[in-house]
Amino acid sequence: MIGTTVTALLEESSTLEPWRLTGDQIRSELRAAAEAVAGLQALTVKLTTAAEDLGLPREDGCTSPTVWLASTTNVSKREASKLVSLTRLDPTRGAVTRERWASGRLTTEQAHIILKALDALPDWFVDEQHDDAEATLLHHAREFGADDLRRLANRIVEVVDPDSADEIIGAQLERQEKQAWDETHLSITRMGQGRSSIRGVLPDVQADMLKTVLEGLASPRRDGAIFRDVDGDHSDAEIGRLDHSRRMGLALCELVEHLPQEAFPQAGGVAATVTVNIDLDDLRDRVSRATLSSGCDLSASQARRLACNANLLPLVLDGESRVLDAGTEKRLHDRYQRAVLAKRDKGCSWKGCDRPPGWCEAHHLRPWSQGGETSIDNGALFCFFHHHLLHDSDWSARLSQDGVVEVIPPPRIDPQQRPLRHARHVKHRPRVLEPV
Repeated sequence: MIGTTVTALLEESSTLEPWRLTGDQIRSELRAAAEAVAGLQALTVKLTTAAEDLGLPREDGCTSPTVWLASTTNVSKREASKLVSLTRLDPTRGAVTRERWASGRLTTEQAHIILKALDALPDWFVDEQHDDAEATLLHHAREFGADDLRRLANRIVEVVDPDSADEIIGAQLERQEKQAWDETHLSITRMGQGRSSIRGVLPDVQADMLKTVLEGLASPRRDGAIFRDVDGDHSDAEIGRLDHSRRMGLALCELVEHLPQEAFPQAGGVAATVTVNIDLDDLRDRVSRATLSSGCDLSASQARRLACNANLLPLVLDGESRVLDAGTEKRLHDRYQRAVLAKRDKGCSWKGCDRPPGWCEAHHLRPWSQGGETSIDNGALFCFFHHHLLHDSDWSARLSQDGVVEVIPPPRIDPQQRPLRHARHVKHRPRVLEPV
């Protein structure tokens, strides 16, 4: 039986000491291990098919073959579902693929891609066309990884029936898109400590549209995406470089805060609006916390930052939680004021930042919470990152007498607190030529 052989193999592999191996030996052993995994997964699919034929899942009290396989082998239901899906494909197609998979010469992922592509070919295709498609994909599998192989498999009909390819691929795309819509879902789960987890499935088209926007935001030319402490580019304390997933997460936060309220759904004549509830004393004294209408807590400093630019409705409360003032969007700079600020500041006002006006936020130089008016003279453009610094640290900004926004560093950065101006506002003085 195969069980005895597998046990012996595992006992031998458990005694292997990789540190004794050369580089070539590690590569060889790794390939052998991958082949063994693929072959054993092919065997798992065969055994699962046989188990279904014998009615073992029902006999063992399981609601489906997927549940049965997961409970029998202690794998996740997701992994079990993937293996069970391979039992649903036409067993008369892909004989060469199945043989190579069983011998470990194809990974399970590669075999799944090829067998699924063969199963999706039109019913009127003859055996010769099926064999031609399989041979082509097996050749590609030796050269390309799983992602590229999947793209090639989706268009394999162009090889075996080029005359009908557009029509067949179009119908295939429609089926895939319908299935994608049917399986689309999203869940947001609280994790504690101010964090939430987002999981879901989106259709490829919408996912790529979102990814394109996020990658544009996540790939600034600022210092190679170095993550520093609260003083940003003016600090020598480099904590580490942000990896791609971290930058994408921050980009999603930036995108959410810039969603236009006019695009929100209407309910009872009012757009879906998030309110920020904050105590009047906290608003003035920069202490304590605020609360969203969803019940989520946030710091008072973040509430003040969001009040500058986000489409949030602030509700100022007294000591007994009664509403003293329901802020309106007048606290936000309107489109005409934003246009003037864009013309004046030409982008983020922080020295060295290259964010354009379209992705900047209108910051109140004198905080709106302290009576600062929503005007051009009390406004300045700052990007998402630097707007955070102004609200979360002891940096400040002001409008100079000549109409240029200046950033004032804290004494620990510059004891003299010399104002910093963006290079775009530095005026070159013409050189005076001395008389000959």
